[in-house]
Amino acid sequence: MILLINAIAIFASFSLNQIYAVYWGAILPTLYAIIVAPQALITRPEIPTSAITKILADKWDNAEDLTAYIVKYWMAFAYPATSWKKQRNSVILYLTSFVLGIVYFLRELFAAGIILFIIGYILYQMSLRADRPRSVYANADFRDSDNGFARKEWELAAMSIVAISDLYPDDRTLKVSANEVSEDGDVKSLLSKYRHDGRMEGTGSRPAA
Repeated sequence: MILLINAIAIFASFSLNQIYAVYWGAILPTLYAIIVAPQALITRPEIPTSAITKILADKWDNAEDLTAYIVKYWMAFAYPATSWKKQRNSVILYLTSFVLGIVYFLRELFAAGIILFIIGYILYQMSLRADRPRSVYANADFRDSDNGFARKEWELAAMSIVAISDLYPDDRTLKVSANEVSEDGDVKSLLSKYRHDGRMEGTGSRPAA
């Protein structure tokens, strides 16, 4: 739907002769950057950070590292059903923003061009975060990387996908995702190293989608 609306708006921007038609293509990226992007860029978990660490510490030896990663990409972890769509939409719209920004500069609409470049940058940052944990986990370059930082992030992403289900044990979607990742041979070795059996002292309530 976003792709269709965006295509129509861009077509109208370049085909209509109305004085303000050139700005129509900028409306959707602007609204997305204002309304949707903050959800991915602002780390505001539904559960207090200290509570997340306390819950995870009951089963994980590296609870603090997992907490930091989960909080950083909270929206991606908490809403896996929509995070990939937000990533796709943000990619489409940041490319649109940069292209329109160039067009505005060529037409000497410098203020509009600068605004679109800023919006494009915001949406670009969103595209990097909206579904990053699962993107990293699925990326063989991270899994097999000789770069210690890349491999470390892959490990954190994989373990965090499992750990988020400990915060919401009654959420079937998160549990299925965690079980699938847990069957990965590399992840099994991580679980044997960092995860231990323990009694869950508390759980958070599932945030509304």
